Amino acid sequence: MRSVARIKQELLQLPAAERAELALEAWASLEADPDFDPEGVELAIRRKQEMESGVVAPLSLEEFMKRTGGGG
Repeated sequence: MRSVARIKQELLQLPAAERAELALEAWASLEADPDFDPEGVELAIRRKQEMESGVVAPLSLEEFMKRTGGGG
């Protein structure tokens, strides 16, 4: 089985028109998936960028559970 990194590397070597075609097909397949949450994906991407830039610090699982009332 191919890894995501390998597929991404191959994809980025394709001509722009072919990359666009694959991107549109991939997006259409996500929109058809009832578990896909575009707003959740956008939020996750934004949070990842904030953590990588140092704007916010990630929480440990323990801290997350305390703040959200999880774990019982």
